[in-house]
This record gives sequence, structure tokens and C-alpha cells, in this order.
Amino acid sequence: MNLSKVIEEIYFKYNVKSFVNCFIILILAFCLIQFVMYLTTKIIQITKFNEQRERTLKSIFDSIFSYFILTLAILNILSEFGLVKQSTILTSAGIITLVAGLGAQNLIKDIINGFFILFERQMKVGDIVSINEQYMGTVEEIGLRSTAIREFSSRKIYIPNGEIKTIKNYYKNQARVILNIIVPFEENHEQVLKILKEACEYVNITYDDKLYKIGNINYSEFSVYGIVALDGRLGGAKYVITGTVKPHEQWFLRNRTYEYILKTFCENDLRIAYPKIHLENNQ
Repeated sequence: MNLSKVIEEIYFKYNVKSFVNCFIILILAFCLIQFVMYLTTKIIQITKFNEQRERTLKSIFDSIFSYFILTLAILNILSEFGLVKQSTILTSAGIITLVAGLGAQNLIKDIINGFFILFERQMKVGDIVSINEQYMGTVEEIGLRSTAIREFSSRKIYIPNGEIKTIKNYYKNQARVILNIIVPFEENHEQVLKILKEACEYVNITYDDKLYKIGNINYSEFSVYGIVALDGRLGGAKYVITGTVKPHEQWFLRNRTYEYILKTFCENDLRIAYPKIHLENNQ
């Protein structure tokens, strides 16, 4: 008796082929689900969510992909026994994909934009940013779907990544300090310019370690541009001082410079301008 013919007869007569194919489909489905779970674990690790939020997000993604894979596996198994046609599987897969696509358009858009934000390092947790010229605050969370910032009023705002069009990052490598000083027209402007230059020298020497440098060379020390405008609405001549500093020192050095200028002005009897209102008597 030919053993190979017996095995072949059993394989086709008793439809063992379908059972073998079903077993292979289940193994492939199981491996694919495990791969998806591994992939979501790696992706979630990139985010800055707390542990509870990470577990929740991973559970949602794992469930969605697992149900989708198992549905296709079951349809293929039924097809092996002739209960479902191959065309029905393709149609069902198309319908599932279409429904999922329509229902998750914004989610997919948020995730794609979230990837670009994370991998391009447009911002990180702790940065002070302005988003869409509408929201400004400290970044607390960067997720695949949304970004959370804490405004200076302590209000926490969640912004879908797909809605983020522009990002101004005030903590990206370097920051520029810009100070506007308005001095009345009547003051001695030669003395004003001299004091402002002294203020720049004071800041450059006192806070040398906070200035932005390339190697040991200062990239841009504090300097005064002199009179840049004559603004009658503000009641005086406008001076501008600028300096480039390390990102986290921007507000500190701005405040210290303003304080030094005000103190020096008071010591030299110089005034800071303010808007004046002229009332006319029409009687």
C-alpha cells in the first residue's frame, strides 16, 4: 500500500486541507496581533503621558487592531469551508476599512501630525510655546493625538495635534530679549544714550554665563540701537535694546535689565515717558 496516496486521499477526501489552512490563519493572526501590541508599546514609549494614560491609550489601540485582525481571520476561516465567498471577504474588509477611515479621519490626522512634532522635535515638555497665535503656555504633555499646555493663568488646554498649524518655541536653542524704552522728548538724550550703553555693559559683564554663545564667543551681546522712533502717542523718543540669551534666561534677563535701567534713571533724575492727554477748553 502506497502511504503517500493514503495521506493524499485523507488530505483531500476529509477536507484536512481546510483545517490546516485554518490553523495557519490563526497562527498568522496571533503573530500579527502580537506584533501590533509590540509596535504600540514602542510608539507609546515616545510620548510623555503619565503611566495611567499610556495604559489606556495602548489598550484602545490594541483592541481596535485586534478586533480588525480577528474579524478578517474568521472571515477567511469561514471561506475555507465554503461558508463565505472570497468576494464577500474583500467586500467586508473594504466596508470595515471605509467605516474605520470615515470615523477616524481626525484621529489619523492628529496621529500623523503628532509624529512630525515628536520626531522633528518642534517642542518638548517644559518649553514655553505659542500655538496658532492663540494659546501660550508651558508644554506639559505631548501625545500622539493631542498636546497639553499650561497657560500662565494655570488653565490647562488640550490641543488636537491635527489643529496645530504654527508653533513659536521660546525655548528653542536661543532667545532674543527686546526692550523698548520710551524717554520724554525734553530729556537730555545724550545722557540717556550713555546710561543705556552702560546698562548693556553691566548686563553683559554681570550675566555673562546666561548669554547665548557659540563656543566661548558671544553670539549677540546686549546693545542699544539708539533712537528708533519718535512716538508722540507715547510721549517721547523710543530706544531699543536687544540681546540673545540662553532660552530659559529670557524673562530673567529682561526683568533684570529693566530694573537696572529704572534704578539708574532715578539716580540721574531722568524720566520714563508715558502717554499724555491734552484737554482743550472750548468755552
